[in-house]
Amino acid sequence: MSYVVIVCDMFHFASDPEHEIEVPGFPTREVAIEYARRRVRSSLEELRKPGQSPEELRRLWYIFGEDCRVVGPEGVVYRAFSELEHFIHHPARGEESDYNALYESLLPVDFALTCEWMAGAVPPPYHYEYRLVLRRYEPPSNVEAGLYPPMQGEITFWPDYPRAHVPAWKETFSVGTRACLHVYALLKDGDLLHDRSSQQEGRVAIGGEIATLEVTAEGQTWRICSTALPPEQHAFLLERVMPAVRKMVPDPVWERLETRREAYHRGTESSP
Repeated sequence: MSYVVIVCDMFHFASDPEHEIEVPGFPTREVAIEYARRRVRSSLEELRKPGQSPEELRRLWYIFGEDCRVVGPEGVVYRAFSELEHFIHHPARGEESDYNALYESLLPVDFALTCEWMAGAVPPPYHYEYRLVLRRYEPPSNVEAGLYPPMQGEITFWPDYPRAHVPAWKETFSVGTRACLHVYALLKDGDLLHDRSSQQEGRVAIGGEIATLEVTAEGQTWRICSTALPPEQHAFLLERVMPAVRKMVPDPVWERLETRREAYHRGTESSP
């Protein structure tokens, strides 16, 4: 299983102890710990001033800094707070506080994803389908310097069963590294990235949703279809992976598509 870094914003911690951010997608505990260390050191260095005493820096960190812990399949494996005194007395240099570059480097440069999803066999207005394409449209200019072009996404949405008179709406958007790594980590955690060329697609369950993904990373491409998976992986794909895939699309995009779908079924959005 992959590792997650839990980030605690100290400014909000006093009033809301559950105010934490999950940063997913770390393949090993070592890289997750390094990210946690860099992130805490970065928050500390932002508060460091010339002539400042360790006591004053420590006090400011408790108010405005960030703390991190690393959680893996074996539980909590690291708490950055345990190294706070070392961080205070040894200012970070160079990449020691550059957590963003480290995180960006975790996503394979060639990562790409195509997802085709259709709702179950239900009557209008409940059925809809979409196709999501995600990839980099420009090659990285300088990987070593952490200069990665953003991931770009395009969704094509059908508000009904695709037919000649049914419109296909398209929206484009940018996707952050965190969302991509979350999906990539889930696919690996669910053991979904391997050769399925010898597998035959099973029968489609009547009324059930269907998801098909094509994933490229590290020079390989995998095709995953929910109808070809054994029950446990089928459930994992639909219940764990697909919600994360949907979250790649910004909420305002989904809201616009849903508004148009409702208008289409009311007859107030014209067909082509």
